[in-house]
Amino acid sequence: MKFTLDWLKEHLDTDATLDQVVDRLTMVGLEVEGVENRALGLEEFVIAHVIEAEQHPDADRLRVCKVDFGGDAPVQVVCGAPNARAGMKGVFARSGLHIPGTDITLKKAEIRGVESNGMLLSEREMGLSDEHDGIIDLDENSPVGAPAVDVMGLNDPVIEIAITPNRGDCLGVRGIARDLAATGLGTLKPLTAGPVPGAFESPIKVHLDFDKDTANACPYFVGRYVRGVVNTESPKWLKDRLLAIGLRPISALVDITNLMTVGYNRPLHVFDADKVEGDIHVRLSQSGETLLALDGKEYTLDDTVTVIGDDARAEGLGGVMGGEASGCTETTVNVFVESAYFDPIRTAHTGRRLNLMSDARFRFERGIDPEFLIDGMELATRLILDLCGGEVSENVIAGAAPVWQRTIELRLDRVRTLGGVDITPEECIRILEVLGFSVERNGDVLKTQAPPWRSDIVGEACLVEEIIRINGYGEI
Repeated sequence: MKFTLDWLKEHLDTDATLDQVVDRLTMVGLEVEGVENRALGLEEFVIAHVIEAEQHPDADRLRVCKVDFGGDAPVQVVCGAPNARAGMKGVFARSGLHIPGTDITLKKAEIRGVESNGMLLSEREMGLSDEHDGIIDLDENSPVGAPAVDVMGLNDPVIEIAITPNRGDCLGVRGIARDLAATGLGTLKPLTAGPVPGAFESPIKVHLDFDKDTANACPYFVGRYVRGVVNTESPKWLKDRLLAIGLRPISALVDITNLMTVGYNRPLHVFDADKVEGDIHVRLSQSGETLLALDGKEYTLDDTVTVIGDDARAEGLGGVMGGEASGCTETTVNVFVESAYFDPIRTAHTGRRLNLMSDARFRFERGIDPEFLIDGMELATRLILDLCGGEVSENVIAGAAPVWQRTIELRLDRVRTLGGVDITPEECIRILEVLGFSVERNGDVLKTQAPPWRSDIVGEACLVEEIIRINGYGEI
């Protein structure tokens, strides 16, 4: 699980440093596998303005550029990038600097008889990606002379942690922030997921077509129709956030679903509504049924796979991956958004049977919060309206959340006898409540209810473990 420090601080109100966050993550059992400082080696690259870009007198594919990088005077740079042009803003490296992507140190040079001082950089030359078709083209408002790492959002370190199978709630940044808040490192910010009023009734309805023996495959589905969207390129902040954790930006609609998956552990899917025939039918597949998935592969299904279909065919593999036929493109105008709960065991079985892994499957098979479907839809709706425009329908709700309520009693003396440490009752209650448990005290016994995102909490020993790890394993 990867996330950036700034992303974490969108959920956690804290002034903690990177080192403090890393130490505290380790303390609560979220093993830190690595920290990536993406700005390392790029600190001296600056934003530059190309004042002029003239044809090289002796080379068709070269431009002679006059570049203002915020120094005492503009410099002359010979550039071979096809997109080099007057008026653009890019990233400049002066002579003497090391270029990490090509492992060279720049020197003042003469290129085909013309002096060149420094370089306008591509992403590959900065070591950011393999992109080298042109130099980096930044927003026209980028400040000349400013550090490129600040303008490009590269000064936000990336943290990678190992997630054990029982901690699916920490496959979302918000879940990680909740654990850190419980340790006292900061305060979990309130969730801003107020309802977005629907302007019309959705023309697409949802049917859960199961019998009583298979109803657990998908007991709860929330959908929403959004018309008149423009599936444009995502804004820079969203693309930067996804790139930082190794995800490729595709389009605003797809990027929003990835943001929700990583930020809130709430996988979503967006259908091109104009490609959906009739209503949505969530059902088990028919033996021999095929589906072309978004990974470009065709899968032959048995009769155990949960599929999201329409009146004509299967459109997606429930909890695993959507289908190519109803996928969104740059021409998509109307969409239907899916926020559903899929059974962890069936999802894992489907993934293994088809040898298909996805971010959605990885989360659903570990169990997601069954009560977060509507809140997740509201958050996604706001993002779609902000980035793509459009008008939204009322929510379409089919089924209900599966029963998740579990009341567990904790005898306070068990914290010492099982955990080997003395912690006051007040601190035990505080820890559990910040983690999302409801707690009632009756003498030396705590009556608790585990939150819906913690399906791994099943007994008294689990409560002791939660208290001990948040208090710090080093205190045992």
